Amino acid sequence: MLAASSAASSPLSHQRTIAFINPSPLTSPSSNNNDQYKSSSRLFAIPGVSSLTPEITSTFLQQQQQTSSSISTILSPQAIAASASITLTYLSLLLALDRPRGRLSIPDAANSLVINQSRVPNAGLGLFLSKSYPEGTVLGSYPGVLRPAEQFYSTKCRVYPQAVGYSWRFTDNKFVLDPTDDEGNIDMYCYGGGDALSNAVFKTLLSFMRVGTELTRINEPPIGAGGCNVSAREDLEKREVVFTLCRDVVVGQELFLDYGLDYDRSNYAPR
Repeated sequence: MLAASSAASSPLSHQRTIAFINPSPLTSPSSNNNDQYKSSSRLFAIPGVSSLTPEITSTFLQQQQQTSSSISTILSPQAIAASASITLTYLSLLLALDRPRGRLSIPDAANSLVINQSRVPNAGLGLFLSKSYPEGTVLGSYPGVLRPAEQFYSTKCRVYPQAVGYSWRFTDNKFVLDPTDDEGNIDMYCYGGGDALSNAVFKTLLSFMRVGTELTRINEPPIGAGGCNVSAREDLEKREVVFTLCRDVVVGQELFLDYGLDYDRSNYAPR
């Protein structure tokens, strides 16, 4: 049964409402039990759409139009092209400034180069060969991100001084190759990057550019080890350092390299 509710008794008196009276399913109202029937009925008030004021309707429609306009602007060809251009520019800068350099050139590098405990006292890990290779075999080029030397020593090395021991400083003292991660430590790979955002990009989107850090494990030889079996050649124009075997190396032999006259050896164990 449908009945219109009284505007005077309803809290929604300014709105047009429809009331639903739900009688008992087994009985019908009569004059004798009318009060009982009314007390057991349910009354549901449903505001009509037409009850919305013109001001509210106008504001709602304006918000909808503004939202649609914003979405259209974001998805416009001009906006998409601008976003793509900014993204490509940023990636180009990353590849030019923060990309990891270096490579492993020795045949079957994954199996030929073995990282193990060095035979040099207090040197930590060292690099060994699992196969025999002749003199002149190119191991690869030193890994790392090319950074201005002054900036590297005055920023990252002040916070993470251990990064100095793994970096390669070129002989003109202008640049260094930094193979360490964002906390100055050596990982299995050098991913590249220079800040939190670029680090994340190189570890995800550009992770295929990562470079193995095996060559950073080559130590200087201890006294009585027979000298060095690896030589380093700098190319200042390309900013790379190529490592080559300077003598025949047999299976299980550790690789040794002379770090040069300027290397800090103050942490070396006494001999």
